[in-house]
Amino acid sequence: MSDTSKKALTLAMIADHYPEEAWIHAYTDGSATDAARDGGAGVLVRYPEGEAQTVSIPTGLHCTNYSAEVQALRTAATIVDGSDHECPQVVFLTDAMSALQALSANKETELNNALQQVAQNRRVVLQWVPAHCDIAGNEAADKLAKEGASKEQFTSQLQYKEKKTIIKNKRKTRAEKDDYHLLQREEQVVLLRLRTGHNRLNHHMATKLKLVPSPLYPCGKNQTAEHILQACPYHSALRDTTWPEETALQKKLYGPREDFERTARFALQSGLTI
Repeated sequence: MSDTSKKALTLAMIADHYPEEAWIHAYTDGSATDAARDGGAGVLVRYPEGEAQTVSIPTGLHCTNYSAEVQALRTAATIVDGSDHECPQVVFLTDAMSALQALSANKETELNNALQQVAQNRRVVLQWVPAHCDIAGNEAADKLAKEGASKEQFTSQLQYKEKKTIIKNKRKTRAEKDDYHLLQREEQVVLLRLRTGHNRLNHHMATKLKLVPSPLYPCGKNQTAEHILQACPYHSALRDTTWPEETALQKKLYGPREDFERTARFALQSGLTI
């Protein structure tokens, strides 16, 4: 699915379920350099009357993306709780799936408490939105988060998760089991999405994220990484050019390097949004 289609579907969903004249919209995002340092949180709160409030704050010298995202949600909850606007319902819109999953598993006590405080006076909804598809509120929160990350940082006590992430990043190069890290950034992103299944192909978008109505591709089969790389008739010509000989899926995804380089190149040349 293209970014344009995702944007249209998401905006339609927001307008249908959370019309701006009846809901407070609180967009949040978190950012950290190399996923482990110089964190920042960004919040954009829009009220039905048209008023908007923005916040951009640093979240710590040693801070992960996840922690920054949680801090952004907590900050947004504090802002809404302290607001004297009478709108009885608020939707927190974020692309931080990991934070939402942790919250649903009761792993974020402080954030849960902040949201419960808001819920004493308003209806509260948490809504995931896709990142990087030009949704204005989400893009504004992302920019604010990056601004927060660039501000003077404070040194905070590290939580276990943050220590683990920092250590993992420091050992990343030595721990590589293949030459994935030698690819261009765009190729790395595409290959990682194909390997993990967390991508923008219809199967994942329909079955996991519920953002498209069907997991099928126009050929009538589930649009998975395996189908695109191994069988889809719509890409047979490019596939035959890329791999003149029959090649196993495992080899295409995990190498040797020349094989997964071909896979990344194939994905980019296919025109698909991975």
